[in-house]
Amino acid sequence: MNSHRTAMGTASALVAALALTPLLAAGETTQILQSTLKGQEEMEANIVRFDVGEDWVTDRHIHPGHVFVYVTEGSIKVDVEGEDPRSISAGEAFYETPDRPMVARTLSSDGTSFIVFQMGPKGEPIMVSQPE
Repeated sequence: MNSHRTAMGTASALVAALALTPLLAAGETTQILQSTLKGQEEMEANIVRFDVGEDWVTDRHIHPGHVFVYVTEGSIKVDVEGEDPRSISAGEAFYETPDRPMVARTLSSDGTSFIVFQMGPKGEPIMVSQPE
């Protein structure tokens, strides 16, 4: 494998993880995959695992790309602007459209784990703060 390509991939994963830090004060992220889409080089896919504590809550934020979330342990509450709040439990998944302000938080006293799959513009952060 090309060492320059590997270094760039590692750097991109680090940038993506750092972009999430303000939103995940009580959690941990693991970059699973980051890949440019063949034939759509301006787009990329990101898969990230989140392991968050019982007091985890995000800032109000948007996602620049399409987001699919699968909860593997515990449950979370998702409050998307213009929609009724939803509770999502282990074994359930949901879809978030791009650029809709939202807040998410843990509902489980033992914390929560979930996988986020996002397809969006290459080089853009997965989440962007949107203060009111």
